Amino acid sequence: MTYVQLLETLQARTGYTLLCGNADATLIAATAGRHPDAFLGEVISMIYVWCALSDIHAEVDRAAVVNALGPLRRRYMAGEGCAADFRRLNHIIEAIDAAFDAAVQPGQCR
Repeated sequence: MTYVQLLETLQARTGYTLLCGNADATLIAATAGRHPDAFLGEVISMIYVWCALSDIHAEVDRAAVVNALGPLRRRYMAGEGCAADFRRLNHIIEAIDAAFDAAVQPGQCR
């Protein structure tokens, strides 16, 4: 799955508006802190940066994507941020797992 496909899938699975126009524009807005939803902008940017991607069409790995959100999750677990965003983060992580589970064919391991 590519980074773009991941964002599209997460948007479809969660109902959150991750994409603001196309994926390029979304990433630019997110990394500049101009995404309409600051929390989602941070999620979008963290995945791209922490997975060390150089292109929105690069393949992403399940473990790397979940690990990329670790610092954000730890921050919320330490009591920083609002409870609603912590619930959204957990919903996004569940959607990541579901997206990668759906992408695996029987008999494959990822």
